[in-house]
Amino acid sequence: MSRDVALFLRTLDERLDPTKLLARVVEGEPDAWQRQLLTSTSDTIMVLASRRIGKSTTVGVMAAQELAQPRHEVIIICPSLAQSQLLFAKIAFTWDLIGLPIADKRRTLLELHLENGSVARCMPAGQEGTSARGHGIKRGALIYDEAAFIPDKVFGSTLAIAEDDAKTILITTPGGKSGRAYDMWSNLDDFPEVERIRACSLDLPRMAKTVERARRNMSPLEFKVEHGLSWMGRGTPFFDPETISNAYTDTPALALGDIYAGL
Repeated sequence: MSRDVALFLRTLDERLDPTKLLARVVEGEPDAWQRQLLTSTSDTIMVLASRRIGKSTTVGVMAAQELAQPRHEVIIICPSLAQSQLLFAKIAFTWDLIGLPIADKRRTLLELHLENGSVARCMPAGQEGTSARGHGIKRGALIYDEAAFIPDKVFGSTLAIAEDDAKTILITTPGGKSGRAYDMWSNLDDFPEVERIRACSLDLPRMAKTVERARRNMSPLEFKVEHGLSWMGRGTPFFDPETISNAYTDTPALALGDIYAGL
């Protein structure tokens, strides 16, 4: 048996069950929400997730699974260029970890092209999604990272990218109670096709230390949004009134005579 065939057989189990690949990446058992996402057969999935819960790692595994199949494409749309680069690094790390005998044709900070015809791209959304306009995915996945912070115009320009057998996946922490991402999460009547997955750090024992540190260091509103998965109401400030009040002092006004006295 050749080395390539042996390697193919060794990784077959992980390609058939992506949760086993995730377990190897994180060196532990996947969470229930990760299992649900990685094994879902839905065409459109939305994950509402707490901060630092493993969103990027899970997306990296999903992308790597698609890349292992011939002529599959993954396009990931992020709010900013910096986020695009960080997420692509996760994808590249996971792909290299799989160790399949499929060589790179080209690799940049944002794109990976493979000899089997598969491609992964991370793109900053901008204000209108122009960087992604014109692409089409017949087999693979269109993924929106931090979807609640992507402008509605971007969704209008890019949702049509997912065609035929391609999945559309939105994964995000909560934002304001407006926009396409909020509507897709909260409006079951208008978006009945969306499978909704809740990934809350308060429910995970492995996150206990992170959660308690955040509880001490964040304002109540910040904690409620980033760990409790509460969407912010329209017009609700991200910093609560107590935090703003504590930023000011009650120093009395300086009298004009005091200025001359100090000269």
